Amino acid sequence: MIRFAVIGCGTIAQKCTIPALMHSGQSMVSVCVDINPKKEEEISNKFELPFETSLDLALKKYKVDAVYISTSNATHKNMIIKAAKSKLHIICEKPGVISSIEANEVVGCCKSNGVALFEGFMYQFHTQHEIVRQMIANDAIGRPFHYQAWFGFPPLPENDFRYNKNSGGGAMLDAGPYTIHSARHFFNTEPIKVSAVIENEGKEVDVRGSVMLDFGESRTAHLVFGFNNMYQNKYSIWGTKGVLTLSRAFAVPPDFSSTLILEQQGKVQEFKMEPCDHFIEEIKYFVNNMFDGSFVSSWQNEIINQAKVMDRIRGIL
Repeated sequence: MIRFAVIGCGTIAQKCTIPALMHSGQSMVSVCVDINPKKEEEISNKFELPFETSLDLALKKYKVDAVYISTSNATHKNMIIKAAKSKLHIICEKPGVISSIEANEVVGCCKSNGVALFEGFMYQFHTQHEIVRQMIANDAIGRPFHYQAWFGFPPLPENDFRYNKNSGGGAMLDAGPYTIHSARHFFNTEPIKVSAVIENEGKEVDVRGSVMLDFGESRTAHLVFGFNNMYQNKYSIWGTKGVLTLSRAFAVPPDFSSTLILEQQGKVQEFKMEPCDHFIEEIKYFVNNMFDGSFVSSWQNEIINQAKVMDRIRGIL
């Protein structure tokens, strides 16, 4: 059993992360940490877990092997470095960092301290994606050449940190990473060309983006993400013989059954996907591989490569 400290006790942590860590069968929560002392009552009432307002205090009182970082984006780098220097293995919610400069910094620190760092894109562990891969391998749609993904939400509360630039807000760092990560992993390579339209609609952060990625060999991806939209959460894969569309691709409740639609010439089929708690599956994957050097090295490269593509889209490079 790997003993975790959960750093950041917001909505996602309480709804998804803490329950997953408690019920994976391979992990437990030693303590929850949040700078807001008002979270203590919530954590106590919902989970009966210890609570501290700083990682330093938590480590003095409780035995911890790893951390799950679920704080605002702008704090990730410092929290990763602090955890690494404390010799703790790390899962950090996406985006693990907000630039490739930060990615290289945190990876270097984790290497120096001999700890694992995994960027938490939990969606990829849902069993439905394996069904998609199997259908493609069985030639259901021929050669895939175009990938599309949509992920976006209705307007958020005005005081939501996602609208705050200093907190690392913006659609590009919130919804965007899922679509970009999924396209990179679908084609299993990095894009050779990138173009994008990013909109802020008068706010201090971007609220919507549309990205085109060219992966070479006639393989492209069109990705759309943002706030202030009708809710969208799906991807579609166009091949030479057909199209596959997954109705609920990224954020999926553990009891929800997505629909996979297969379109072929003159024929449409629908398949119900089995429910899956992708947060639990992510925890199992991390725990099973956190001491394997080849996995740890691949995770380090992954966080750097994802950040590089994000940089290119945001025009930093």
